[in-house]
Amino acid sequence: MTKTCYNNPREQKYPTVPCHFTQTGMSNVYKILLTNCKNMKFKLFFLLLSSIFLYSQTIIQGVVKNEENKNLSYCAIGIKDTNIGAISNEDGFYKITIPEELRDHTVIFKADGYLERSAKVAELNANPNIYLKLKSSNIHEVVLTAKKLKEKIIGEKSRPVLTFSKMFDKNVPTIEQGNIFDIYKKTKLKDFSFHIIPSSKFEQITLKLNIYDLKNSLPNQSILSENIIYKTSSTGWQTIDLSKYKLLFHNLDQIAVTLQLVDSKPLNDTDFVFGISAKKSLSKNLVFRYHSQSKWEKSDGTFLTNLTVGYDKKGIPITDNNSDEHHTESEIEEKLISFYKGREQGLKTIYGKNPDGKYITLDDAKIYYEEYGSGEPLILLEGNNGLISDFYNQIPFLSKQFRVIAMDTRAQGKSSDFAKDDYGYEKLADDLLQIVEVLKLEKVNIVGWSDGGITGLIFNSKNPGLVHKLVTIGANTHPDGVNEELLKSIKKRHHSTTDEKEKRRLNLMINYPNITLEDLNKIKNPVLVIAGDDDEIKLEHTEQLAKMIENSQLEIIEKSTHNVPFDQPEILNNLLVNFLENKKNGR
Repeated sequence: MTKTCYNNPREQKYPTVPCHFTQTGMSNVYKILLTNCKNMKFKLFFLLLSSIFLYSQTIIQGVVKNEENKNLSYCAIGIKDTNIGAISNEDGFYKITIPEELRDHTVIFKADGYLERSAKVAELNANPNIYLKLKSSNIHEVVLTAKKLKEKIIGEKSRPVLTFSKMFDKNVPTIEQGNIFDIYKKTKLKDFSFHIIPSSKFEQITLKLNIYDLKNSLPNQSILSENIIYKTSSTGWQTIDLSKYKLLFHNLDQIAVTLQLVDSKPLNDTDFVFGISAKKSLSKNLVFRYHSQSKWEKSDGTFLTNLTVGYDKKGIPITDNNSDEHHTESEIEEKLISFYKGREQGLKTIYGKNPDGKYITLDDAKIYYEEYGSGEPLILLEGNNGLISDFYNQIPFLSKQFRVIAMDTRAQGKSSDFAKDDYGYEKLADDLLQIVEVLKLEKVNIVGWSDGGITGLIFNSKNPGLVHKLVTIGANTHPDGVNEELLKSIKKRHHSTTDEKEKRRLNLMINYPNITLEDLNKIKNPVLVIAGDDDEIKLEHTEQLAKMIENSQLEIIEKSTHNVPFDQPEILNNLLVNFLENKKNGR
């Protein structure tokens, strides 16, 4: 028989829940008190007391939305390092009560996948509606290699005889409780299981699952890009399927997984009871906090929860940060070697040195280009430090159906750059516009690889009427979409090189692009977003890019790095032609 022990509420470590009275409720209380008070002094005392209560707090009610004016459900709201917090409901509406002593403080709004927003209490009084901007990337999520992953369950797999329970309060949905898990160097989360105490009483509960990286052994930043919501009407073991969220982590040794009770339906005429089973242990893996801006705390024990994960067969818990850093650097070197092998093959072809190649002279640059085939115009844009010959696998295939125009970006290949200052991708997009005008092209298709994809996005945003279809391969909208180790290497090279043209090219990747949701909303034509499954652009970043473009589709190519045109030319070529010709089943 399983024995369940409940925590003594007086021993709970949670801060005391503040009591907030509405003005209407307090008025009724005072009316009763005044009716029963015959002494005028007591009446004056209670009148004074009522005025203190009525004006000692601020109640703010509003709605949280995104930039597309859609309501955001379950946004965490709170004042840092206090017990004051709230959470928006399923429809995005929120209500928070601010005590008098905190009226000068700042209220912080956090939602998975969105940038944090803060506002003074006075600002919220004037306009309680809050708009959050979509994040461009998530700092810890990357794509795993194409190796087959082993499967393992991390955590508690069964319920022991002696357990205790951590209870949830339906009136305080901001409380989070959960466990810390040790994971592997390369880990994919498949599902999360937890145990609800059998004596729980409810018709239905709605839970929000949160996942954090750790700092100083406590949860730090959320590493989710969207809400994970789970509803149940049963007790006992529960399992949340995480596979559809593509939670892939690289070089995290620990994560924290927590639960929040965000909504509930009690049974008729029955007190609401809901708790998660836990067991005593020497390790302090159990974490909790009062709301999104209060401090995390740890206590002895562990929840009866587990994670089913896939992991690389060489994946072991991280113990040596230095050796892991060297491992990451060697991976980057291997990818560079692979890239230059592909480039060498391209240099053996006629592409990039065709006698029929031509130049277009701009104000501060001279752009070299080559044309192949006939049909709809299709412009190929190379990557940073790229060459026309990098498309040696694509040009002969695509030129059978399109008028392929392959160009060297300014300061690359045979193109010259006379500009004296640094520039962003907008400059390259302006170059492209001048080329389109000189060639008298009414509408074009664009395929851009890496920086070429970024240029294509900006050109498309600024000139939506000139683009028929756009394909990006390994493009990002912000520098933080690039793998941290690669970005670190780029910065190191930028610091050491004395070649001014190289510095400009590297500066592009360090400080640009800065493409906004507003920019992407201007793109209405079909867009195909492509990346390799081991790309240097983070998977989450690529997925967000596809989500932010109205008429887009996403393709992640297996067994491929950032160098998709070299790694998987046949798959890529078929995808391109089928997309550009409106065919399905591109593979």
